[in-house]
Amino acid sequence: MSQSKFRWLHKVIYHLQNIPRFKTVRRLRGWHFSALLNQAGANLQVGPGVKIFNPGMVSVGDDCFIGAGTRMYAWNEWITVGNQVLVAADVLIMTRNHQHVNLDIPIAEQGYVNAPITIKDDVWIGFRAIILAGVTIGRGSIIASNAVVTKDVEPYSIVGGVPARLISRRTRSLS
Repeated sequence: MSQSKFRWLHKVIYHLQNIPRFKTVRRLRGWHFSALLNQAGANLQVGPGVKIFNPGMVSVGDDCFIGAGTRMYAWNEWITVGNQVLVAADVLIMTRNHQHVNLDIPIAEQGYVNAPITIKDDVWIGFRAIILAGVTIGRGSIIASNAVVTKDVEPYSIVGGVPARLISRRTRSLS
C-alpha cells in the first residue's frame, strides 16, 4: 500500500473516534478505512471505535455498514465481506482459533489454526455476534444478536444461539 497524500487527514479521523453518529461522519470514517483495506466498495459507512487488525487482509463490498465497536481480526487469512452487508455494533469477526486436539500438550502450546471468513451479499449480523474462523455466511442470511457462528450458514437462513443453529429460513412474501 502506498502512502496517501491525505495521510494527515486519516490520522485526524482516526483520533476523532467519538464524533457524532451522523451518516456523513460514518461515510467519512468509511473513506478513512477504504484507504487501509485491501479493497473497499462504494458507500462504506463505519461507526465509531471500529478496529480492523491487519486491514490489508480485509475486503468489503459496496453499500456496507460496520457498527460501532466492531472488531475484525484478519490473522494471515482473508475476511471477505460482500455487498449491502449490515454489521451491527460490537460484532467480533476472527480468522484464528487455538489448536486443542492433543491432550498431552497444554492448549497454550499447541499453536493456532487460521481460516478465512466469507460473508456473502445482503447479510445482517446482529449486535455482539461472533463469527469464528473458517465460516461462510450465505447470501441473504441473518445472524441473531449474541450468536456464536462456528459453522457455515446456508443462504437465506436465520441463525442464533451458542453455537448458532438454524431458527428459520427467509422466504418471499406472498403479499
